[in-house]
Amino acid sequence: MGHKGLKRSCVAVAVALLAMVHVSVSVPFVMFHGISAQCSNDRDANFTQLLTNLSGSPGFCVEIGNGVADSWLMPLTRQAEIACEKVKQMKELSQGYNIVGRSQGNLVARGLIEFCDGGPPIYNYISLAGPHAGISSVPMCGSGLFCKLADDLIKGDIYSDFIQDHLAPSGYLKIPTDMKKYLESSKYLPRLNNEIPNQRNSTYKERFASLHVLWLRICYVDSATVV
Repeated sequence: MGHKGLKRSCVAVAVALLAMVHVSVSVPFVMFHGISAQCSNDRDANFTQLLTNLSGSPGFCVEIGNGVADSWLMPLTRQAEIACEKVKQMKELSQGYNIVGRSQGNLVARGLIEFCDGGPPIYNYISLAGPHAGISSVPMCGSGLFCKLADDLIKGDIYSDFIQDHLAPSGYLKIPTDMKKYLESSKYLPRLNNEIPNQRNSTYKERFASLHVLWLRICYVDSATVV
């Protein structure tokens, strides 16, 4: 299957699940974009609209911070907090909603599912190319002022407090040869995955298990994050 075929496959998966609602009206969905993206980009705006058109469900791309720069430089804990605050304020979601995540956006989505207190109910969750088990290396950001800052951070001590607080991908970097430091110093993924011995949270597990449908899809067209 070629690049376009794989992309169509991911869209088909998302549309199929969004159509699987058990009420008389369409359940809205929110979409969280990946790293180096923003809701105003044609790619993400068109993707959200395409899912709306094909599924019949109203959809909203939820922006975290200023988009591209904050997708790199805002820690995922804060991104999940902002997502929680935003969905609580959206009247369209008050009766419940579905989630579609792309790439790094899936880790924001899961933080919303597991950590958000007092939000509207979440029914179904579609993950497209989500790095749920972490990544072993962080790709270089590219050109531009904020990318230079991000690339400089990537070259540092990835598990230091400073980098954990200023580089989003550091929150899910899992170096296989240094699992001890990962569990001790990574501030996001170990908590999200309930990996820390003696600190496992049953509430996170219960919230994730309460989803009606969970659909995890590997999409090989993701060139930004290695999954």
